[in-house]
Amino acid sequence: MTDADLDRSYSALCETLTRVGEDKAPLFLSMLCLSLISHLQQAEDVLPLLVHAERQCAPGAGDGH
Repeated sequence: MTDADLDRSYSALCETLTRVGEDKAPLFLSMLCLSLISHLQQAEDVLPLLVHAERQCAPGAGDGH
């Protein structure tokens, strides 16, 4: 994916989350994740992504500390 494609996709995601609303965002994101996971070939492609995302959600992750 090019940087332009990534930017376009991220922007569309943000816009869609705004339309869906905060109360439905967890459901939307879960459905989107399941859809994206289904395009991968095997669990070995998915599992490292889950670990990375979880680490990014850990306290202190991504805040420079």
